[in-house]
Amino acid sequence: MSTAPATLAYVLRPCADALTFLTTTKVHSTLFPYPWASTLHAARISMAYQANMRRTSSNLSWGTYLTGYLVMCWGGMVISHSLLSMSPPILYSIHPYINYLSTHLILTALFNVFPELLTHPTLEVALVPIDALLRTNAVTSTVSLLHPPASNAVDPKLSSSPLFHIILGAVASAGGGVTAATLKTWTPEWSLGTPVFLRNEAGVIGSLDVWGGSLVAVVFSMMTQHSAFDNAYLKPSFTLSALGAKAVTGYVFTALFGYRVWRVRAMAAAAKKNKAQ
Repeated sequence: MSTAPATLAYVLRPCADALTFLTTTKVHSTLFPYPWASTLHAARISMAYQANMRRTSSNLSWGTYLTGYLVMCWGGMVISHSLLSMSPPILYSIHPYINYLSTHLILTALFNVFPELLTHPTLEVALVPIDALLRTNAVTSTVSLLHPPASNAVDPKLSSSPLFHIILGAVASAGGGVTAATLKTWTPEWSLGTPVFLRNEAGVIGSLDVWGGSLVAVVFSMMTQHSAFDNAYLKPSFTLSALGAKAVTGYVFTALFGYRVWRVRAMAAAAKKNKAQ
């Protein structure tokens, strides 16, 4: 199997470098020794959680506020590790709690002082590249557990199943958000509802986090020539390193999230125009 063409490697380099920076560079080596990837993920979930809370005009206790946020952060990780019969890090390490809760509390204070920042009209556009990189890291790092040598700890029936790659990608991508929305964790009274991607209004855009995660999982595993996809019809003629495959999926997520932002804005503009008429 041949390696990736030089032109493709050149195109993938910026995304690969960004992913490497996020996963290997700490915010501060002594004051806050946590990677930028987990810290930015904590920040993005905090922003989404606070935005949802504002939309529902909820007044939450601190316990509900912090726990609901953590459910949204870690729901996908807990479910994916459970499917893999692995222990999630939050069961044996205090560091994820420090990393995520401190970030959430800082942003809570920031948006209480400057509430308009959370609803700035250009925010969703500016955050597309960051969201794509963070989601890429979440999905590919989880699906990598199905690749050697990590897959040695996984049931071979799962690691060799294309279907399980698809399921795991969806869970890693959308598990936290779907769990939080299903339980309504940004409201004072949690209750079990219909998962957002199964609701009538979801459609392609509303379920993008789910099927986009599955798509990225398949692309990543195929690009790295995982044996589960040996008989795939669209199997590439070259192989990429794990980092190169992550870069490809980073561009896939960027395109998907960019399209979603454009589509939502276009639909909002059309609705506004129709209402004015």
